[in-house]
Amino acid sequence: MTRYLVVNADDYGLCGEISSGIIDAHTNGIVTATSVVTVGDYFENGLAALIASNLSTGIHLTIVGGETPLTGPIKGLTDGNGRFYTTYAQVVPRILSRRYEARGLERELFEQVSRLKDTGLEISHLDSHQHLHLLPGIRDMAIRIAKKFGIKWVRVPRSHRCSPGALGMNFLSRGLKPRLRHHHLRYTDNSLGFDAGGNMDESTLATLITHCRQGTNELIFHPGHDASHLYDWGYNWEQELRAAKSSRIRRLIGEQDIILTDYSKIE
Repeated sequence: MTRYLVVNADDYGLCGEISSGIIDAHTNGIVTATSVVTVGDYFENGLAALIASNLSTGIHLTIVGGETPLTGPIKGLTDGNGRFYTTYAQVVPRILSRRYEARGLERELFEQVSRLKDTGLEISHLDSHQHLHLLPGIRDMAIRIAKKFGIKWVRVPRSHRCSPGALGMNFLSRGLKPRLRHHHLRYTDNSLGFDAGGNMDESTLATLITHCRQGTNELIFHPGHDASHLYDWGYNWEQELRAAKSSRIRRLIGEQDIILTDYSKIE
């Protein structure tokens, strides 16, 4: 059985540095898809390059990170300035305890997807910033959105660590799978890259490529030009960009008989 690999770069549209790095990682490297932040400051400015790139394009639903919702403040999820809270720790307890305006959030997420759809781009896949679409309540919204907009693929990430946070995420991912199957939505057979998020180097990337399984594999990636002056995430975007453009990595993919592809090309 063939091994297919989708190399998906997150956060297009968030800022110019990340967006231009993703285009570079596609044009000169192995990135085949990207997930777009339509509430990002660079979404409109980066649109022409995104369309010209022919990258497989998905939606990166955003509920956290400090951006401003398209539909205005959302009770329980935005601060006094009407912006999304900046950290995962601020948002998750509110979602799990249902201390937020669910209808307002769903309206916002639909608008985020509509903004991408209105560009004329085909939306091939759905995921989210900080993987919040895995959470109870949010996952049902994500499924409704995928069905409404004809999005076939939804990310189901996986961690290979044994920390409480990793185990919790894997538990949520397992809970999402039967719901996706019930609604005839697809997810990849294997997920790679979560544990190296923001700090993927060439050596780690090479190891992950050898762990591709038969069937479909998604590699979660964060290449870019340095954006540390904008985001205090501890990410090394430039390192990931170098890994994406490595000739060694390209040779290894060929030696492993792995087919680089994107969601729109998988039958």
